[in-house]
Amino acid sequence: MKLFDLPLSPNLAKLLIVISVAGCSTANTGINQGEISGPEVNEREELVEGKPEITQNENTLGDLSSVQEPEKILEGTDDIEQQEITPTPGPSPTPTVEPAEQATLENTLLTQLGSLRIEPEYEATPYDRSEFPHWDDEDGDGMNTRLEILSLEKVGNVGWYSRWDGEWYAGEGGLSAPRFDIDHIVSLKEAWRSGADEWSTSDKDTFADDMLNLTAVTASSNRSKGAKDASEWLPSEASGKCYLLIRVIQVKTKWSLSIDQDEYTALKELTESCGPDIPDIPSPPPDLSSSASTPTPTASPAQPSSGYGSQFYQTADGSDIDIYDANGNGDINCGELPSAAKPVLVISPGSDPYRLDGDGDGFGCEG
Repeated sequence: MKLFDLPLSPNLAKLLIVISVAGCSTANTGINQGEISGPEVNEREELVEGKPEITQNENTLGDLSSVQEPEKILEGTDDIEQQEITPTPGPSPTPTVEPAEQATLENTLLTQLGSLRIEPEYEATPYDRSEFPHWDDEDGDGMNTRLEILSLEKVGNVGWYSRWDGEWYAGEGGLSAPRFDIDHIVSLKEAWRSGADEWSTSDKDTFADDMLNLTAVTASSNRSKGAKDASEWLPSEASGKCYLLIRVIQVKTKWSLSIDQDEYTALKELTESCGPDIPDIPSPPPDLSSSASTPTPTASPAQPSSGYGSQFYQTADGSDIDIYDANGNGDINCGELPSAAKPVLVISPGSDPYRLDGDGDGFGCEG
């Protein structure tokens, strides 16, 4: 027999209705409060527990300006990680030049020129060429300084090139070159006026034979130059100007000689067009090169100087001039000398017992 089959009093019926309605309300309230269990509830709890907690600073709650804006994503970009953003290149840094490298880049000639003492030329005492004895045999090999320069500057078996005027000269065999002079690039007189007048006898002797200051050139160009400096005379050959520039600066630097203002200006102008290296000698002309293939007689071997004439003269090949006194009369003329011995240097101009230096320029038998 079921309960609902029993007759109910009106009051009991109302009570059952109230209990039924209250139960439904309680069930609905439990669902809204999340008090249900089961797989769905557990899954939601796990999601909530895995979400990081966001903590807000109390100050930021009232200051919207402190809230950072989210990063903007470029439009039309699906995957920002795959897009490479190329930075705008800035100016290239200026390379640092080490002091040694900087010195190499500078014009070394101009640096040396600027270190020279600039002052007017002067002569405390009158110039005297005899105070510069030269064409010595410094190393005792039987070759005086003239022959050393001719040997040093001879181009193969071809001959010599005059840097002052660009002329080639084959010579007369061996080291015989009577048409060529050995020029003091900084002349002895120029050196005298630039401070050499105060030197010791030894320094003057050494300077007169300093091979840095000597070069073989045509006699005519040597006569044209004379004792002039760079402000008064320059070679006609373009490369010769640069050669002169370099050597003058080197010699005056080495010997602490001064320059005057005009010479400084002339040399400075040359540095703007000349490099720091000695210009190359050009190739000899074909006719000179072909003639060099024919064997030429060599100079006679130098003999020790022991005769009377060796006190006054030095021959081009370093031989003793008295061995050419064919008739034994104690006097020698230019006709008795072989070409290899010419020209003859008069060691002390004015002391010419054989009268070989007709023009008094310090050289005899030049023709």
